[in-house]
Amino acid sequence: SRPGAPQRGARGAGARRGTEAAASGFPPFCRPRHFQRSSNVFVVPLWDITSRWLPPELARPASAAAAPRRDATAATEDAGAAPLAPGAEGTQDGNLLDCGNPSEGGVEVDAECEAALDGGEDGAASGSESEQSEVAWDGVVMGQDQVWTRAVVDSALVLMRRVTAAPPRTAAAVAPAASEGPEVRYGLGLSAALFEALGSSSTQQLDRRLTEVLQQREPSWFVCALRSGHFAGSVFRGPEAVVHKVIKRYTVRAKAGGAQSSKDNSTGKAKSAGSQLRRYGEQALAEEIKELMTTKWASEIAACDLIFVSVSKRMRSTLIGTEKAPYVAFSKVRKMPFMVGRPTFEAVKEAHLRLASVVFADEKTFEAMAAPFQAAAAPEPAPSQGHTPSAPSTAAAPKADDAREVVEPRRPVYREDEDEDFTSLHRAAADGNVEQIYELLDGGADPTARDGKGRVPFYLCASAKSREAFRRWRGMHEDAWNWQASQVPEGITEESEQMKKEKEKEKKKKLKEKQKQSKAKLKEEEEERKRAEEEEIRLLEAAQAKCDACGKPIVAKPFERLSFLYCSTDCVNSHRRML
Repeated sequence: SRPGAPQRGARGAGARRGTEAAASGFPPFCRPRHFQRSSNVFVVPLWDITSRWLPPELARPASAAAAPRRDATAATEDAGAAPLAPGAEGTQDGNLLDCGNPSEGGVEVDAECEAALDGGEDGAASGSESEQSEVAWDGVVMGQDQVWTRAVVDSALVLMRRVTAAPPRTAAAVAPAASEGPEVRYGLGLSAALFEALGSSSTQQLDRRLTEVLQQREPSWFVCALRSGHFAGSVFRGPEAVVHKVIKRYTVRAKAGGAQSSKDNSTGKAKSAGSQLRRYGEQALAEEIKELMTTKWASEIAACDLIFVSVSKRMRSTLIGTEKAPYVAFSKVRKMPFMVGRPTFEAVKEAHLRLASVVFADEKTFEAMAAPFQAAAAPEPAPSQGHTPSAPSTAAAPKADDAREVVEPRRPVYREDEDEDFTSLHRAAADGNVEQIYELLDGGADPTARDGKGRVPFYLCASAKSREAFRRWRGMHEDAWNWQASQVPEGITEESEQMKKEKEKEKKKKLKEKQKQSKAKLKEEEEERKRAEEEEIRLLEAAQAKCDACGKPIVAKPFERLSFLYCSTDCVNSHRRML
């Protein structure tokens, strides 16, 4: 209870995190503030990584750099221009590169080595369409070498690489040939949005892309999202937002949901005032986004290396244009492999931080994260009768140049019935069984449990009633679970329903009063209009000349006699007789 006790406890927890990071072989820049407890990993932004840091597998070992260049060239020629060992790439003239000595947690490389690792202009990875750039959730990353694999961190798909922790500089100097104890390994990962399609990618290409990203400290990216009439976008230089904007328009039908254009396409155009307002909102939103992309932010977006979008297929043309009339360079567009909530500036900043963060996982956590995505073991062919299997020979092994020709075992298609993490609550939510949802939640089913694809039960709800069931159960058991982790929105209680009914009642009452006032105003305006017309007629009659015989207004040329005016000859004769 002393004032200094909580601070010492916080420092103690931070010290423990730092000790665990050091024991796992992580680089020294993995600080306690980077630790993500929900996933048991360190998530480090690119701008917090030590300058020019690289893991040992992506840089030249010091022992290879110390060998004479002519010996390396001669060895290459004797081997028939065989490829160099991984991490020992040479330059175009066959000379080895001195990429420096191992340092704590990795290796620092010079500019010449960076160019070799980047692969030059020929090896640079070219962009692709958004549908191709998003890495799929299924399939084998790179054969059975177990170097690269998929993983899920905070419901986002990442690509992880298994790396070996580099020994400290002093230990490498004392015992360069061998180290005491087993090797310390850990997983290093980036968001899948930073990689292209894996169809023709090799381990070396993935390593090259990882090297390119790790060498960036202030990436120039454009992140934007469009959903339900809300747009948010920002151009980032490192952690700083250069420009940003949020646009809101009324485009979604209240209660019924869905955009007005979708409703028009399915059932025809409605003629209500609300539908016209929503159509105008969609048109105005599209025009504002186009002006922003092609005029106001054109120079900033053109200077960006990558463009990350979160948008549905139907609204994709509204956000980035079409192939015939693009707003941005489609080769730079990447689709974010995670869900972005309502587009706001805060949501865009959070998405940018997730994209620009490097994941560090210890070996145990790495194995657990990679297990759901591992390829199934290839069945061994049964030996035929009368044939004695011979010992494997080195000649039968495929060469490094033929690695791509090796048939890779395909991972089975994801099936919910075969997923051990797919619970009964997941099934009830996917089927929309409201009664079973209540029974399972009352029986202690965990709404925060995630299946093999990292999905919570509420995410699989197929109907509004099933989603309402989760919200009602949350309203009755607010303290039972971590509802933020379960992604269940605010709970529905009797008080909230009563407040909603009262609000609707008050809204209808105000609407009736408004309609009554409008009718009274219209009636008053109509009476005022009639009074004005009558007064105008009276004034017009007063201004006109009248017949001296009958007293009626003279609308035509009058008949004159002496100083009298008449409207007709009858009035002339009758007035003369009267006189």
